[in-house]
Amino acid sequence: MLFPMESFESRESSGPSLHSASLEDIDVLIDIEQSVPKTDTYSPMLTERGWQREMAEYTVEIIKMGDVAVGSIAYAEKEPGHVYISGVIVRPEYQGRGIATNAIRQVLDRYSGASRIDLVTHPDNPALKLYESLGFKVEERKENYFGDGQPRLMLALTREQADS
Repeated sequence: MLFPMESFESRESSGPSLHSASLEDIDVLIDIEQSVPKTDTYSPMLTERGWQREMAEYTVEIIKMGDVAVGSIAYAEKEPGHVYISGVIVRPEYQGRGIATNAIRQVLDRYSGASRIDLVTHPDNPALKLYESLGFKVEERKENYFGDGQPRLMLALTREQADS
């Protein structure tokens, strides 16, 4: 269900926008996930049930360039001042254009008052550099984190809160 690309080039300069996903968007989300090969660093979410669970726990947004669905981001405020980014994905043909960086920044801006933002990633994930460039720091490494035999890094972006 890949959206046509004809409008991408003309709208690319405006940057990506985030659009709330609903249950009706699960096919689009699965299509985005299927575009990324399964590797040790990334296991795509390919089932409707998986996306239903994700949407029950997190805000899921589709990343669009114009009318083209190029990725998704999922996150939740776990408690006041603490946000967890569950996942970020961009179709391979759109990677390297700053789309994921922009999407994460939009979430960080929405939660500008949050003192802590967490995420989990594989140590070999090329996006680790992106996360670090946004201020995330590795706090811990856990072996077999998801029960898949693979390690994960716990990253956090911490911010000092202004006195009120």
